[in-house]
Amino acid sequence: MSILVVGTVAFDSIETPYGSAERVLGGSASYFAVAASFFSPVKIVGIIGQDFPTEYLEIFSRRGIDLEGLQREQGDTFHWRGRYHEDLNVRDTVELHLNVLTKFAPRLPVSYRNAEYVFLGNIDPELQLGVLDQVQHQ
Repeated sequence: MSILVVGTVAFDSIETPYGSAERVLGGSASYFAVAASFFSPVKIVGIIGQDFPTEYLEIFSRRGIDLEGLQREQGDTFHWRGRYHEDLNVRDTVELHLNVLTKFAPRLPVSYRNAEYVFLGNIDPELQLGVLDQVQHQ
């Protein structure tokens, strides 16, 4: 059994009352893929820019995540900057740079289309429906 995840692969820049981090690996597809990889093989579909570092791709590879569906495009990777409050359940978006995400049209490799389980991460619902149209329903 493998899991297909489609969503955002991003940079997050985060401020908290306890510290901050710049341009760390973020995005709904990234978080889900890494977590799910502890339990099942994962295939990821997302879009990254030319600025996406090899070290982040290596994080996926070390977890055995199939990267065939990850598209690299001209431009910069999606970047979210946020500030968390004392109550870490409360946060503000400070900046949002969609960048290559505006070009994202998920294309599933043929080998991904028979996925038994599909996780649709944080992307436009129209894109999510397009993904489901590409999956062979069993």
